[in-house]
Amino acid sequence: MSVCGDEPQVGRSHATRSLASTARAVAWSTGLAAALAFAGCKGEPPQKPAQPEPPAETAAPAPAEDVAPATTAPVDVGTPAPAPEDAAAAPADDNATTAPAEEHAWWRGAVFYEIFVRSFNDSDGDGIGDLQGLIDKLDYLNDGDPNGGDDLGVDAIWLMPINASPSYHGYDVTDYQAVNPDYGTLETYDKLIEEAHKRGIRVITDFVLNHSSSQHPWFLDAKSGPDAAKRAWYSWRDTPPEGWKRPWDGASVWYKSGDSYYYALFWSEMPDLNLGNPEVEKAMTDAARFWLKRGQDGFRVDAVRHLFESPEGKLADYEANHPFLGRFRKVLDAEYPKAMMVAEAWSGAEDQVAYYGDGDEFHLGFSFETADKLKAAVKDGVRSELNQLLDKVPTVFAKDPGFEAPFLTNHDMPRIMRQLDGDAAGMRLAAALLMAWEGTPFVYYGEEIGMQGGAGGGDENKRTIMRWNQEGPGFGFTTGTPWYAVPDEAPKTAVAAQNDDEGSLLKLYRRLIALRHGSPALKWGALRRVEVDGSKGAVAFLREAPAQRVLVVVNLDREPSEAFDAPVTGTPKVLFSEGLTGPLATRAGALTIPPLGARGFAFIELK
Repeated sequence: MSVCGDEPQVGRSHATRSLASTARAVAWSTGLAAALAFAGCKGEPPQKPAQPEPPAETAAPAPAEDVAPATTAPVDVGTPAPAPEDAAAAPADDNATTAPAEEHAWWRGAVFYEIFVRSFNDSDGDGIGDLQGLIDKLDYLNDGDPNGGDDLGVDAIWLMPINASPSYHGYDVTDYQAVNPDYGTLETYDKLIEEAHKRGIRVITDFVLNHSSSQHPWFLDAKSGPDAAKRAWYSWRDTPPEGWKRPWDGASVWYKSGDSYYYALFWSEMPDLNLGNPEVEKAMTDAARFWLKRGQDGFRVDAVRHLFESPEGKLADYEANHPFLGRFRKVLDAEYPKAMMVAEAWSGAEDQVAYYGDGDEFHLGFSFETADKLKAAVKDGVRSELNQLLDKVPTVFAKDPGFEAPFLTNHDMPRIMRQLDGDAAGMRLAAALLMAWEGTPFVYYGEEIGMQGGAGGGDENKRTIMRWNQEGPGFGFTTGTPWYAVPDEAPKTAVAAQNDDEGSLLKLYRRLIALRHGSPALKWGALRRVEVDGSKGAVAFLREAPAQRVLVVVNLDREPSEAFDAPVTGTPKVLFSEGLTGPLATRAGALTIPPLGARGFAFIELK
């Protein structure tokens, strides 16, 4: 999570997932393959330092046929188990165990779509996106219509904070059990859940566990004096301890209020909650229950590396994070066993995987290192870092390869198309790599149409309005004035302009998502690099599941590759490609890949 640009840069089971998307994918990939035979085509937690000293405390190929229709089953949200009255203060029985990760849990094999509600679609003309506006656009994401075919085909959506908040971004929450009035009401939210589930779309939201707003009633009470009822809900000191500095920029993290100082890692207006206080743990667990009881499917948990601090001032990845998270997960598993949690642990893969625990903390973790390496490989055209990542990932994620949640960019980063300097071919290759990677991929809204966002460094420029059409000033987002200045975008950067363009980026995303849905290997398979020689930009890796093997080959270079050999066996069948210039050839122990066009890629099933 980032508010001021200060974060470091470093359900349904398979059987009941969106049936429309799956059936379309199977029909599409089967029919297309024939046509593309060679076509170019954190026990009790340690307290934060305790009273009486006050506690202490980021050129298109020929089109494929549209996917064949199918029926969609409504999401089975299940019935929550009865909740103990004080489950957070008194965790679930020690004999109860966390459900093991299931290969076909609903999020395994799903494609997620991240949405900033404020910028997605405005239903009432006030220039601010809202929940009704999102409802109105659900069919774009997944229409659930057996006669449809123009939906993106995603299985789940992640909403950035929708709680009451004084800030545009929502990461400083004033009420954990209310909807931001700018976005609508709880009734509208309930309607969103209902309509999304009708279409087979799961819904998760941001859960800001680390801190609240300085305007939250809890903090307003806490800062009223040392004897306040909620004083110990936050971390206070008479004087700031020495050596406590924000990890990524060295800034101060203690702020004066009255005669004391409170701890706030991200910003003075975001005081950190004292999660070592059992009352706070219970309050936050109750807040999670509130949304799950309404039918929500899980959470993206913000800033998980920073939940606890050591007495000496270790402000990231302190060991007390893990028993807390284990208890939190255990309670939610006991009551809502289908709920999913994904961790924002902005760091390298080794820090990320620590939040898997023993399968008892998070179900997924965002893969920041993977995102960085994928983007660098595409932008620089150099394969060494991508090959190193391919070698590293199977080892780091050996406990559970499906723990990865890969993405290209999110709301805290300049958009991928801007990072690629508008390189359309590079954007297509990046999309293919994302959909070829292991784990559960996340797409940031507008990525699928190549939005670049604003050029400035402010976070608002990373979160500009969705471009539904090319008609300013509202661009189909609003009939009023958008809440933030609309940046210039490249021609045809709009849904309407790409919807019927068979060579568009939007069409490519639809096809790649459909391809992934129809492939057991791409949804669930392990990842393994395949050594290839010859062409300097050529990279190959296998996705392997019991039911299928898929070889993925890419050319990172800006020039066509030479033909090269991949040491794999099996009868090849092209599932999808861009830039494959000739037929595949097999010989003893190897598959010869014909020259691949600049930034080309191919998905090849090996039978």
